[in-house]
Amino acid sequence: MNFLTRILYSPFLVQLVVTRRCNLSCGYCSEFDKTSDPVPFELLKTRMMKLKELGTLFMEFTGGEPMMHPQIFDLIRTSRSLKFWRTMLISNAYYFTREKVEALNEAGLQDLQISIDGVKPNDITVKVLNPLRERLKTVARHARFRVVLNSVIGSAPSAEVLEVIDFAKDQGFIPRVQFM
Repeated sequence: MNFLTRILYSPFLVQLVVTRRCNLSCGYCSEFDKTSDPVPFELLKTRMMKLKELGTLFMEFTGGEPMMHPQIFDLIRTSRSLKFWRTMLISNAYYFTREKVEALNEAGLQDLQISIDGVKPNDITVKVLNPLRERLKTVARHARFRVVLNSVIGSAPSAEVLEVIDFAKDQGFIPRVQFM
């Protein structure tokens, strides 16, 4: 497949749901459940191979919470071995420890989007900065991949977004704001 054909007709970015499970249950989210098993590794690998054959450029793992997939590091390694231009992950960051960040480095992760809704927990979300500060600092210290801290206006007081942006900049993350 030549470059022009690939750009014109191939999938650009595929978000591959690796598990529907999530450790959180944010009030606005319908992308989770508490009972589904993770998608089997071999099925995901088959899908990635087909997506590569179709000319997909970017592979992004999502969920639920993809860090709950027992073979997430193997999935990232597989994506890298298939030579997608970028291998990415979206996470709520609750599972990040130094060991897991280093395992993401070793697997070859290139981009991480961490979704943060505000600063303080509220009735809608606990995916907020205050309980995650130390985990995020661990990511900042050890990640060798690009990190985008994505804040969402609509599930927390909008003024909190400024604090999330400042924190992202202080840690060397790329801040991004979306509207719900």
